[in-house]
Amino acid sequence: MKQGKVYLIGAGPGDAGLITVRGLQCLRQAQVVIYDNLAGASLLNEVSPSARLIYAGKRAGSHYLKQEETNTLIVRYALEGKTVARLKGGDPFIFGRGGEEGLALCQNGIDFEVVPGISSSYAVAAYQGIPVTHRTMASSFHVITGHEDAKKQESVLDYATLAKEEGTLVFLMGLKNLPNICAQLIAHGKNPQTPAAVMQSGTTARQKMAVGTLETIEALVKEKGIQTPAITLIGDVVKLHDSLEWYSKKPLAGKSVLLTATKPMADAMAEKLNDLGAQPVTLSLIHTAPILDAAVEKAFDQLASYNWIVFTSKNGVELFFDGLKARRMDVRRLAHVKFAVIGDGTAKALEAHHIFSDFMPTHFSSQDMAQTWVPGLESGQRVLLLRAREASKALDQALDAAGIDYDAVALYETLYDERKADELVRTLPLVDAVTFCSASAVRAFCQMAVSDEALSLADYLEKLKVQVICIGPVTESAARQHGLKVAKTAKTYNIDGIIECIK
Repeated sequence: MKQGKVYLIGAGPGDAGLITVRGLQCLRQAQVVIYDNLAGASLLNEVSPSARLIYAGKRAGSHYLKQEETNTLIVRYALEGKTVARLKGGDPFIFGRGGEEGLALCQNGIDFEVVPGISSSYAVAAYQGIPVTHRTMASSFHVITGHEDAKKQESVLDYATLAKEEGTLVFLMGLKNLPNICAQLIAHGKNPQTPAAVMQSGTTARQKMAVGTLETIEALVKEKGIQTPAITLIGDVVKLHDSLEWYSKKPLAGKSVLLTATKPMADAMAEKLNDLGAQPVTLSLIHTAPILDAAVEKAFDQLASYNWIVFTSKNGVELFFDGLKARRMDVRRLAHVKFAVIGDGTAKALEAHHIFSDFMPTHFSSQDMAQTWVPGLESGQRVLLLRAREASKALDQALDAAGIDYDAVALYETLYDERKADELVRTLPLVDAVTFCSASAVRAFCQMAVSDEALSLADYLEKLKVQVICIGPVTESAARQHGLKVAKTAKTYNIDGIIECIK
């Protein structure tokens, strides 16, 4: 059997947008993804629908998988011929045990590639407006592990040398040892008034910071409730925070929003949220799969017989034109057809194929389409409804009542992405809101998001202060049927309506 290949990928410090282009390329082609909890959850939205997801994360005080077990997993899948992505927070070779994993691969003769990641050692400070170097303040910066065993008789760190450095000192993973770090630096001659900052969960919506001096920072960290993961920065550059801080000035800074929609819709929403300073967590719980059956073939064969084609989603538009191309059918066959769509996203998808819709209801729902479009149809006209298998039957009922001849054809079905259940449970306590753009997403969420306490899912979300936001009344109805408490429903049933709710 041909051996696989392993990519040791640095995911960056937390903001999913900080992964490298090469990192994304490797992640998307992986058949197995072994990831830790420091990698942004949104990156799981980039993997192949068929890839296997394995969580190997570590948290303070508990290990999900021991490092040796992780090494064994990586080797095992590579020997099975799989392409493996080992997705790690920050950079794989900076205090990340990527070197150990690389050695395990070498020992087994497995081909691998290292994809460096943006390191938290400078990125976290940048998101707080602190440059780790500055021409007049620090000509160097020094990255040091602060994670030393407190039981050690002596530190392996040379504090005498560190205290004399003119550059910025960056301690990673050193929150527990902060009192010792400060005391040692002062004892070895560092000015007690040297500016210091401790930054938690940098580059994410949960980032917070305590700023003081070497002699005051310990008390300020306790006062601010700073927790791991945290980075300590010591040096004059900390004083630049007040002038250069930029992240918190955006209107939705500090807010994290879970996006459960299909990937195309989640990506479009994420782009708008990023611009507003929120942290979008794109964790698509549903995806679409095309349907190829006799009804679909019959619809394509009889295109000339229809007067109207109705699309209820962007997915339907794309699959229809993919179907035309696959069957080598010229779009000129559609010259006599009129098009009706639900939603401006669907209309724009149609326009991308150089066709402008002839009808779109004011409110983007099948019910509104049934009330405003069907009464205007003429007797003898024939209609083709192209949509999801799970679509509302409001249009069918209206067409039946009006005596209009129609075919309702399911071009695709919506499937749940059960692989993301574990990550969903881990992510919920970290977000401020969860958005639903369809009843299918609601059902998937309620099936996967189990409370880790003796609470109903609705009560658990309320305890976490996670607000539920829906794209429209149909989705809201599904959420309420599943016992969820809906905080907001969009007035316009599209992405912009959802964004307005969040704002």
